[in-house]
Amino acid sequence: MKALTPILLSLSLLSTPLFSDGGDINPDTARAYQGYMLSFLWPEGQSSEHIDYKNVFTVDNLIRLPKESISVTHNKASASFESTPFDNMEQKLNRRVTILANKKWTLIFKAPGDTIKKQFTSKQVKDGYPELTGYIAIKLGRYLESDIHYKHYLFDSFTQPEIDLEATNNNESNLFSQETDNTNSGVKAFEPALVLQLHLSNRTASKKVNYLDHPAIGTLLYFQPIELEDAMATIALETMPLETGASLDYDELQSTNELFESSPKVDPPFIPQ
Repeated sequence: MKALTPILLSLSLLSTPLFSDGGDINPDTARAYQGYMLSFLWPEGQSSEHIDYKNVFTVDNLIRLPKESISVTHNKASASFESTPFDNMEQKLNRRVTILANKKWTLIFKAPGDTIKKQFTSKQVKDGYPELTGYIAIKLGRYLESDIHYKHYLFDSFTQPEIDLEATNNNESNLFSQETDNTNSGVKAFEPALVLQLHLSNRTASKKVNYLDHPAIGTLLYFQPIELEDAMATIALETMPLETGASLDYDELQSTNELFESSPKVDPPFIPQ
């Protein structure tokens, strides 16, 4: 039964409009891979090279994840179907560096020249702001060409007084007294203050571990060729909501997986003023 599961899932996907109407995949030209990326932060002072962080003047356009989204992301990661080739390496690196992201993507290119983009955020989140945000664009040619855009943030912290809603009906003297009393017992809050923007490029054949060096952030990349049918079955499983156990419908598949979106929307790069 287990051996039939990928076949059944593939047939299920092939029966949807996603594969039958304008989204046909030609097995002769299509290629599938599992893509893996491990990003980590080197300890401060590891390099004598100057690292140029810029001031963040406004946080209005920055990604801020709601608590519910952070919880769902954590649950999905905990329920992943397979480990990544970098898991053992992550455990070893954890002793010396800070792991920011350990990502795995199922990639299906319809033909050479296609580009797939994937957004990602770090495990570390402060007040909803990821410490690292970015996206990777992967192009299939003679080699697999990757362009990675990182934004790494340093945070300011401050104490935000807890507000007692019942005090809103009190007079100004009572409000002043309340704010004073809660100064030391308030909630610690964080806000991005500095940002480092990186653009890293790489070209590699599959089945080779690549290291992209930088004095602040190190990156490991690896691409494993897989069968097209296995890739479609994996995507069907990865897009199955944890709550229902059902495959996503047509509209949801269009917006979530990479099969037919060569250029999904990404946040515009942040340009310090």
